[in-house]
Amino acid sequence: MKFSGIIATLFLTFSCSKSKNNNPDNSNPGSTNPPVTTADNRVVAHRGAYKEFSIPENSIASLEKAIEINCYASECDLAMTKDKQVVIWHDEKIGGQYMKDLNYADLATSTLSNGEKIPTLSAYLDKVIASKKIILWMDVKSLSDAAGGNEWSSQTAETAAALIRSKKAEKQVTFIVGRKAVLDRSLLAAKGDWPCGYMNTEYTPAQFASAGYTWANFDYSKFYTNSSSQNAGLIADYKAKQVKVTVYTVDDDDAMNWFAGNNNIDAISTNYPFKLLQKVKK
Repeated sequence: MKFSGIIATLFLTFSCSKSKNNNPDNSNPGSTNPPVTTADNRVVAHRGAYKEFSIPENSIASLEKAIEINCYASECDLAMTKDKQVVIWHDEKIGGQYMKDLNYADLATSTLSNGEKIPTLSAYLDKVIASKKIILWMDVKSLSDAAGGNEWSSQTAETAAALIRSKKAEKQVTFIVGRKAVLDRSLLAAKGDWPCGYMNTEYTPAQFASAGYTWANFDYSKFYTNSSSQNAGLIADYKAKQVKVTVYTVDDDDAMNWFAGNNNIDAISTNYPFKLLQKVKK
């Protein structure tokens, strides 16, 4: 199956504002970075192309592998240290302590299984920019109160946004967010310069439209139960409200086939991106 080259372009022109009339073109006149040409597929490597290639998740190596196999995008998780260093890390804690209570220097002895140090967002963005093609999906994590709650999540997005602008990487990033309070702060931080996806599966197409949210990034089970039970009509309902629809984390073979065959799905996140790439190329 061959997909139109406009898919990637659509993602780069999502409105990241609560007003659907504000739909920027992601231009950055001051940028000295090279032009971006995204891959002509809808495949997103979940935490990088890690599981399929036995590489640590959220590592530089997993991002590099996603770039190597030509994924449209690579997803990662954002965390922030006490001294406001944004790092790529999934959990609230590391070494039994909350990330927000540790300075970046405290992470020096923590390494991934391949010997890498915990990557910084700065290092990730450098790799993304150098690729000239891949999009970085950044998950602004929903945190427990002990881990900093909505306020620390929101500050993480705001700190990340400042770093993105300092590197002029606006054309190669997105935020995905699980909580409305954090989403609204993330939208403000993005200033319409890159897309922001909402992950609340309880939100209906009408609620997305009313709020001005333009991207639904949902667990794939919202639309797919098994090979004999799917809901393509619900996907169409979101699309009818001008909402982009993406799904995660699609590892089941039958589910991959179904989503790969549905052109209303704008992107598919998976732990097996190389396998999915073969399906979307058919």
